[in-house]
Amino acid sequence: MTRFTTSIIASAVLTASLGLSQAHANSEYEAWLKQTQGEFQNYLDENDKAFLNFLNKKWEEVEVEKPKQRDPEPKPVVMPKAPVIKEQPVTTPEVADKEEPKPVVIKPVVIEKPKPQPKPVISKPIASKPNERSARFEFFGSDIKINYDRKFKQDFYGSIDNKRIAGFWKKLASQPHKNIIEQLTEKAKELKLNDWGTALLFDQFAREVQSNANARQLTTWFLLVKAGFNARVAYNNQVFLLIPSKQQLFGVTYFTLGGERYYAVGLNERSMKPGKVFTYSGSHSDGQRDLDFSQPNQFVASKNRAKRDLSFSYQNKKFNISVDYPKDMVNYFNTFPQLELSNYFAAGMPSDTAYQLLNQLKPVVEGQSEEEAVNRLLRFVQTAFKYKTDDDQFRQENYLFPLETLHYPYSDCEDRAALFAWLVKSLLKLDVAILDFPGHIATAVAFNQPVKGDKWKFAGKTYTVADPTYINANAGMTMPQYRGKAPKLVSY
Repeated sequence: MTRFTTSIIASAVLTASLGLSQAHANSEYEAWLKQTQGEFQNYLDENDKAFLNFLNKKWEEVEVEKPKQRDPEPKPVVMPKAPVIKEQPVTTPEVADKEEPKPVVIKPVVIEKPKPQPKPVISKPIASKPNERSARFEFFGSDIKINYDRKFKQDFYGSIDNKRIAGFWKKLASQPHKNIIEQLTEKAKELKLNDWGTALLFDQFAREVQSNANARQLTTWFLLVKAGFNARVAYNNQVFLLIPSKQQLFGVTYFTLGGERYYAVGLNERSMKPGKVFTYSGSHSDGQRDLDFSQPNQFVASKNRAKRDLSFSYQNKKFNISVDYPKDMVNYFNTFPQLELSNYFAAGMPSDTAYQLLNQLKPVVEGQSEEEAVNRLLRFVQTAFKYKTDDDQFRQENYLFPLETLHYPYSDCEDRAALFAWLVKSLLKLDVAILDFPGHIATAVAFNQPVKGDKWKFAGKTYTVADPTYINANAGMTMPQYRGKAPKLVSY
């Protein structure tokens, strides 16, 4: 065999080998391409395609309404003090007049010790994939890490119109995003966030990923809709995020579409002013859930603690109360829009702070008559906290959850009423109604025995006024400027 022949054979073998290698490479590429196209179709599903049709059609102009005010009447700037009444010795069943019915005595209540709060969430290191980046941020004391595909970061600059917004949605929907939503949803469960907290968490992630306000609002909108929320955007010279709420909101602009009120909740961006904006018709089939602001105290916030010392006097005896509380939760509550009054009354306290406060007030009321126990709780709330209107303290109306009343140096009528109502229900097991006067909020208690003073029939029971803002006033005493006026009674 000549060298020439040998060379031809070697060349043929090499060519065949290269051909097989190329064929194998082509086969691998085709398999990868097929898988990638399949994943693309999974990201941009039929719901997205239908929704893009809505977005690409001409958007309608809607009118943004002014925020609703719950009560436009001004509150008293200075709280009056009740006339000093010589406090009678406490009447006990043993010394009561035989002709008088024995007063109902407060029995010991069982205050369950809360389970230890889980430690602040620290994300476990997750191995990043080749094209992944990580968004790291602190969420009210908890360190969060969310991995995302680098192509998920999209810019949105320049003029705003529905076509560009539709294009932005398509870009996000065409990139891997399900894992982002799964991670954020899991973190929300770990932190026991309600809907509002979950929306804040999604928004915080968007703020870490996107570089400008419009891109952040659009990204939060996309993620919330994909997570099941009935979120919506509108625009004029900027993009706004809006979400319906199960509870009525005050101090927040909104527009009504299809009989549903969409609130411009903002989520850390500029508020939407009254005027005209453009929004789309229809909705994405994935986004159906309205925001629910209930159960705010479930949030696990235990990293940063604060302490509050309180004291009050009753029948020449001084009582000292000291509690510590999660400061991160106060910061969390500060993000809430203004809700209906009943939400603050129904909220309660974080379990660990509740346990401390109730245990220290328990011996103050045990063994007393219902009326006497209520008077003692009234004196605690009336005198252990300093009064100041929201306008003076916050420069705007700002209802406080009971935990916030413990935190801030001042509180006004509805804040004290919510705290007092929670104490009465927790320690005395008595029903409490909200007394809604124009410009003033008080409470009324359904005693099991008649108590002298101002009272009203409501929901089949008799409720006697107990005003936690009228300093030194006992049950049955109405603040002078509201005496003779008929309040609205509200249950919660």
